[in-house]
Amino acid sequence: MKRRSLTTNISCCCLLFTCLAVTSMTAQQTPGEVEPQHTDFSGRWRMVKSQSDFGQFHAPDIVVRVVDQHNPTMNVHTIQTTGDKTTTTDLTYFTDGTITNNVINGRDAESKGFWDGAVLVIRTAMKTKSGENEQIADRWELSSNHETLTISSHIETPRGDFDMKMVCEHDNVDR
Repeated sequence: MKRRSLTTNISCCCLLFTCLAVTSMTAQQTPGEVEPQHTDFSGRWRMVKSQSDFGQFHAPDIVVRVVDQHNPTMNVHTIQTTGDKTTTTDLTYFTDGTITNNVINGRDAESKGFWDGAVLVIRTAMKTKSGENEQIADRWELSSNHETLTISSHIETPRGDFDMKMVCEHDNVDR
């Protein structure tokens, strides 16, 4: 009788181990399984000034962004005109949480991009012109028809927090 109990216990343990192993394997990504698709922001985007909100800051007259995204790398070329002054900026971000270093308005910046569902979040740490710490959290969202890009920004400085929103339309130059 003890022998039967021991055999039964060993069989139950083997069955339990097998169930746990199968559950563990199915919870992990299997070889050849494709990672979830993330939003592709590639394209030429033109700011819609009437739908954008720069809060207490002076809104630029024109902003054009050209995004070239090949996950995890996203290159962003921005041309911005305010009055008679035009500036260009070239930034690179990684969408997988890898930190990137860029120069924004002549200042060193460290950014980390990651996905929050279909939204790309880019957190940037840099110094203000007066040398104070500044934190920027940008949320990149694409409309369901892929024609509108909304970038919501939350900026934290020792002088206060600010929120801005830039709405851009897909600029189809072939139209």
